[in-house]
Amino acid sequence: MHILIFGASGHVGTGLAQHLSADHRITGIVRSQPEATTAYEPVIVPDWVDRPQAVIDELRRLDASPVDAVIAAVGGWYVDNAMIARGIVSFDEDYSSYLRGHFAACAVSEALAEESAAIAEESGSAHVRHLALNGVASLEACVGSGAISVFGAAQEMLIRVAEAETDSVDYRELKVMAPIGGDDRNDLRGGVETISLPKVAEAVSAVLTRPDEHEISTRLGV
Repeated sequence: MHILIFGASGHVGTGLAQHLSADHRITGIVRSQPEATTAYEPVIVPDWVDRPQAVIDELRRLDASPVDAVIAAVGGWYVDNAMIARGIVSFDEDYSSYLRGHFAACAVSEALAEESAAIAEESGSAHVRHLALNGVASLEACVGSGAISVFGAAQEMLIRVAEAETDSVDYRELKVMAPIGGDDRNDLRGGVETISLPKVAEAVSAVLTRPDEHEISTRLGV
């Protein structure tokens, strides 16, 4: 498959590209040119959240092969002051980084499906597969990470609504129910277990290759 990753330069996106690139072609949408060699082919679109169509335009300009699947590894993790105390500006910034980014990624998947409709009809290819990554914060009221909880919960509904409204994109969500190993931002005091990137990559591959065998929202535990 040709897989497009949003958030490719982040810890999870980078790890997924490394583990999936052996079997798939990986293109990463990034805001700036990576300094080091990457396991994905970087496509630079600085304002992709504001202008999702710019991703389509850049892929067309580069004459990229049709995209089969999209991974939205958008957002991150932090522990800070209480959500209300952080103020409306911080809340808006988190909205832009998380939920708005996932909405833009969905818009790209819809546009990709339209672009590849004729090719898919001729070749019998499956729909574009779209997988959004989410976490345990979407199910729990995480103190110090309130906005992540709010937008994580809303993200699942975004995916469910998008799935209900389209016949051309298979929307799925993977909730990773523990911190992902190797990320220094994780607070692992108290013996918190982590999920390895290879295990996440294996789950991602399973959902993308066999979306019909998975619920719209799937949980990955330790």
